[in-house]
Amino acid sequence: MKSGDMIGGAFGSEPEATSGGFPLSEGVNCAWLNSGRAALECILLSMPRRPGRAFVPRFTCDTVLQPFRRLGIPTLRYEIGEDDLLLPQKTHLPEGAGEDDLLLLTNYFGFIPTEALRAAAERHPGPSVVDAATALFAESIPELPTFYSLRKFAGVPDGGAATAPFPLRLPGEQDDSRHRLTALRRRDPDGAVASLPAFEEIEKELSLSPPLRMSPQTRGMIARIDWMRIARKRRENYRHLHAKLRCINRLNLPPDPQSAPFCYPLLCGIPNLRDELIDAGLALPLYWPEVIEATDAADPANKLARTLLPIPLDQRYEAQDILTRLGKIL
Repeated sequence: MKSGDMIGGAFGSEPEATSGGFPLSEGVNCAWLNSGRAALECILLSMPRRPGRAFVPRFTCDTVLQPFRRLGIPTLRYEIGEDDLLLPQKTHLPEGAGEDDLLLLTNYFGFIPTEALRAAAERHPGPSVVDAATALFAESIPELPTFYSLRKFAGVPDGGAATAPFPLRLPGEQDDSRHRLTALRRRDPDGAVASLPAFEEIEKELSLSPPLRMSPQTRGMIARIDWMRIARKRRENYRHLHAKLRCINRLNLPPDPQSAPFCYPLLCGIPNLRDELIDAGLALPLYWPEVIEATDAADPANKLARTLLPIPLDQRYEAQDILTRLGKIL
């Protein structure tokens, strides 16, 4: 890490290893694509019966709507409260949903237990799809189609994956990420702030890209990344942060979650804490600004978007690196 640089943000190139351990094996029921959005569209195109409508959580990134729009599937939003970040849709399942309606269940940051996702899907009369874009290491549920995003967990130039209980139809063309590798290589020497414009360009390019098969560059990198170390380090960092922050966190997080988390989600209501943590050198993205723009301040999703602090856990840092920054404030 560059001295004085932000902790978190976009990934640079990952150190190479030989142990591998990528959690999703490619096959008839598992497709490797160039983004999480492409993976969702792959699932929708492969479903035995195209859904008539889709119910999507209001507390989610608007980019997840793109595949539904591209395929002409109307979307309706349903509310998410802070309790649903751990036990999904216990009281907020959409009313009026029928057998032709798809329910999108989001595994927020990898904290929702497998049994809770299954239970929510069983209460819905139509098909369900799990959004695991921030839950790469969560246990795959064979009967529930699920999509993932690799770029949120490791330094790869593109990457998404889809799993389903039915055969998946792959796009005809493959992505090429050679031009994106420069940004990865410059992340560590340049630092998070200086390299941000290059990564924003990559994100914009992928958001406009049609669904493509995963690039050869990312395929090669997947085989050389120590995914087991990444999961182990994230869990280790989580345990240290939870010991420090559980006393002020309104979320009743588990001491040891089922899967390696994406971040440490902190809900505490301390005024101006986000700005203070950013000033202390922690990259805290806003999940998601479009939710705030589209809803009233009293809306549960609006409150979540404004107050949730996603503290980075990722494998580039020791827990003490993160705790040192936190210790300046908390």
